[in-house]
Amino acid sequence: MKIAVNVRWLLPNKLEGTGIYTLRMLEQILPAAMEHEFLLLWDRPSAMKGMRDQFSFLNAPNITHKLVLPPARHPWLWWYWNSIGVPAALKNWGAARYWSPDGLPARTKIKQWLTIHDLNFEHHPEWVPPHVGRYYRTYIRRGARMAEQLFTVSEWSARDLVETYGVAAVKIVVTPNAPQRPMSPGESRYEGKYFCAVGALTPRKNLITLLKGWDRWMEDHPERRGFHLNIAGNAHFKDPIFESALGELKHLDSVKWLGRLEDDELEQLYRGAVAFCMPSAMEGFGIPVVEAMQCGTPVMASKNSALTEVVGDAGMLLPTFDVGAWSDALEVMAKGGENWSEKGLIRGGQFTWSASAAPWLEVLKSTKE
Repeated sequence: MKIAVNVRWLLPNKLEGTGIYTLRMLEQILPAAMEHEFLLLWDRPSAMKGMRDQFSFLNAPNITHKLVLPPARHPWLWWYWNSIGVPAALKNWGAARYWSPDGLPARTKIKQWLTIHDLNFEHHPEWVPPHVGRYYRTYIRRGARMAEQLFTVSEWSARDLVETYGVAAVKIVVTPNAPQRPMSPGESRYEGKYFCAVGALTPRKNLITLLKGWDRWMEDHPERRGFHLNIAGNAHFKDPIFESALGELKHLDSVKWLGRLEDDELEQLYRGAVAFCMPSAMEGFGIPVVEAMQCGTPVMASKNSALTEVVGDAGMLLPTFDVGAWSDALEVMAKGGENWSEKGLIRGGQFTWSASAAPWLEVLKSTKE
């Protein structure tokens, strides 16, 4: 069978959730499906070259690479890419199936498989720029209804797809996320006592609740002033509300902004932390939670969405927007959160990309061209 795949989220040294999922799923799928032909569709030549140089499995003999321009970095260009460029590439190559791991369908009669990670843009349109939200709500909703097969990354997201879009549950297969690479406990180059948070600086990540909780903790416990909060991640767009809230904090000098960190740097950050904090208001999965667990780092996370499913009883689950609860939890962890480490190691070890790709491969085996 000839299977085309949207790989435009594979950006060298800039992988985030969808990109990590795409890369690691393909790493498992391609060697296990050598009897099939794959067409990988890229939207920028630098990404195609950089990823192929870095990951040899992308150069397997059953893979063809196709550049579809222009680079799709804006909803208008997304529309052109998915409505003009991709359909032409699929037709010319003779694809039997098209898999889009970012949930966005192509304008084609070829049968499509889509991975929809979550529907945060449906439930909280204020979290994304208006033009992005409008595009997602139009095309991901349409794709969910017309796709032959849907994948998602958690049971919570699967239920949300059924309830929000009315798609049949039997149409959805769960292929969970896992760390971008296996991680483990060990020494850290980061010094001192600190908590950490990892993720894009967007409203959905709800960092402001953590920061307010941190500020209250610093104020209520002056003996803890030697602690720091290390935050890794970049902003995707300007957020005036977040910037205004930062200006009200009294202890912002104890917060360190590390920018984007890659695999080894992230592992070092997790390893040395007193605890990892994930205050997100909604997650389809939450890869950093599992990464921290695999490093033996105690986890504090919001009690909502797929985070409750992923963390289970292996971490401290907290009311999402309760600043006082987050402040109190920081003190509990500062006193000693070691009891969470062993539970987290066991839980974190349950998430692997081989296990995640297995259901996808089962769908492929049962599919007739």
